Amino acid sequence: MIAPAPPAAGEPAPGPRDPFRRRVVTLVVGVVVVALVLVGLTVGGGPGPDARAAAFSLPRLGGGTRVGFPLAGDDAHHPVVLTFFASWCGPCHRDLPVVAAVARAAAARHSPVVFLGIDGNDGTAAGLAFARASGVGFAVGADSGSVVAPRYTLVGYPGTVFIDRAGDVVHTVQGPVSRATLSTWLDRIAPSPA
Repeated sequence: MIAPAPPAAGEPAPGPRDPFRRRVVTLVVGVVVVALVLVGLTVGGGPGPDARAAAFSLPRLGGGTRVGFPLAGDDAHHPVVLTFFASWCGPCHRDLPVVAAVARAAAARHSPVVFLGIDGNDGTAAGLAFARASGVGFAVGADSGSVVAPRYTLVGYPGTVFIDRAGDVVHTVQGPVSRATLSTWLDRIAPSPA
């Protein structure tokens, strides 16, 4: 067996702290990589432009016809705003009323945009009470297993996804969405006639 070479002058001798240092460096590098990925998702906003919107079909919160995408019937080929929320989500209590107000204003202007809500990992009574208290007037799907949000690369609630007429995701907001951002992206997915 060959003995390791002695350290050069000025180099610290290997000792019991080297494995500890390697673990710390590995941990720090791992944390930095995860942080960069999360920042990229938050800033970049989910799937890239023109990524196909994921199909889903969920039971309607409170009963009735299913809620899903792609849209069917008269709503087929309309732009869509998907809003993800839950009654147990603190930031959702500020976010959902804003989305609901913008949806009501869009409906009053006869905008072609269809708003859909997805209530994640909630009890039916809690989700329904929260949606009603927030002024939601659009269809909401009950996603008891939170399976739809990951299909849109959302890493938490709330989240908002903008889908154009072709069924492509054009923008995703991770976290609360402002009224200004909603208005900007509504104009992009359903421009007003000139």
